[in-house]
Amino acid sequence: MSDTPTTPETPETPAAPEAPKQETFSRDYVETLRQEAARYRNEKKTAADEARAETIKDYEGKLAEKDTAYSEMESAFGEAYTELLKLKAILREEIPAEDVLEVLELVQGNDAETIEASVKRVKSLLGKSPAKDRAIDPSQGKGNPIPLNGDKVTNMLKAAVGAR
Repeated sequence: MSDTPTTPETPETPAAPEAPKQETFSRDYVETLRQEAARYRNEKKTAADEARAETIKDYEGKLAEKDTAYSEMESAFGEAYTELLKLKAILREEIPAEDVLEVLELVQGNDAETIEASVKRVKSLLGKSPAKDRAIDPSQGKGNPIPLNGDKVTNMLKAAVGAR
């Protein structure tokens, strides 16, 4: 053995594992996170508003066209309804069929009451009432003025037969 003492070598003990470093958030870091989140919220809101405005702008033209078409239809319906009211009033007053269109042009008004009054005025101006032909019964003497046994017929028969 030797004079030099040797110490048995012991393996080095590993150092104690370091504890994971806990991050503590500073006030500045939290504030920057809040500002960033606010910026993203504002950007999202702005993008949504722009998209909404663009959509509205796209559909305003189409909506205006539909409104115009609806208004035209509504006015055409109103005119047709007024004309129908006039025709009904004219027919109620028993205006002859050949005069209906002429009377229709003369009738004025937009509601039933004024149309009725106008039709009555036009009818009184025309002085026409419906001509109702009465049926003629020839046996009542209103038909042919020559009776079947009249003098002219008898004379014609006598001449044809040669009788006196």
